[in-house]
Amino acid sequence: MSGKRIIESMKEAVAISREELPSKAYKIHIPENVDVKAIREKMGLSQSSFANRFGLSVYALRNWEQGKRQPDPAARAYLKVIEKVPDVVAKVLAV
Repeated sequence: MSGKRIIESMKEAVAISREELPSKAYKIHIPENVDVKAIREKMGLSQSSFANRFGLSVYALRNWEQGKRQPDPAARAYLKVIEKVPDVVAKVLAV
């Protein structure tokens, strides 16, 4: 990526964060596939611990990991957030 494109992207990010651009002005990417097991194992958590920590069903988690089911788009987005900032997610969900 060129320096010019980086600067343009930074300006766009600032404008979006300030809500100066309509939501149609940017595109959200939700991944088609998420390796749920890899995310969980990277954190060193059992299926039960991972599910409890992030408010997920153990049953759904098992099905995703075994390839019996695929997470819906909202779950895939949530799992990517968990992958990137797990401590923030856990903190937000803490009672």
